[in-house]
Amino acid sequence: MKSLLALPFLILLVHAGHLYAQEMKIGDPTQNSGKVEWKPMQIRTGTIPFGIPHEENFEVKNVSTDNLVILEVKSGCHCTVVDWSKEPIPPGKSGSIRITYDALKEGEFYKIIAVTTNFDPEHGTGLSMTGTVLPKK
Repeated sequence: MKSLLALPFLILLVHAGHLYAQEMKIGDPTQNSGKVEWKPMQIRTGTIPFGIPHEENFEVKNVSTDNLVILEVKSGCHCTVVDWSKEPIPPGKSGSIRITYDALKEGEFYKIIAVTTNFDPEHGTGLSMTGTVLPKK
């Protein structure tokens, strides 16, 4: 009987979790924290046209006393291409990470990239881009 009473609560949790699944928890739990500022960590593009690649840039500022090197930037799928500053970023200076989404699928999208630096080569920091691709005309 108790399990039947809990059923509506579980259904509510599942639906509530789905509604907020497209939001990334903002913050950097890696060893980059306090050494690197990511501006922004999540980009909301709004609506974009179908089939026209959409490009955004993330600023990466070195707030440490050592050079920052972006070792790798990984995309979760072939529909998202990344490019980044390959040269060391001196203290107080900034670099950039460009993310391009191909926009070949209608509807909402949520793309995450993982950035690995010399400050924490074992863990990537997640940056994301969200939006909606308009229907194909």
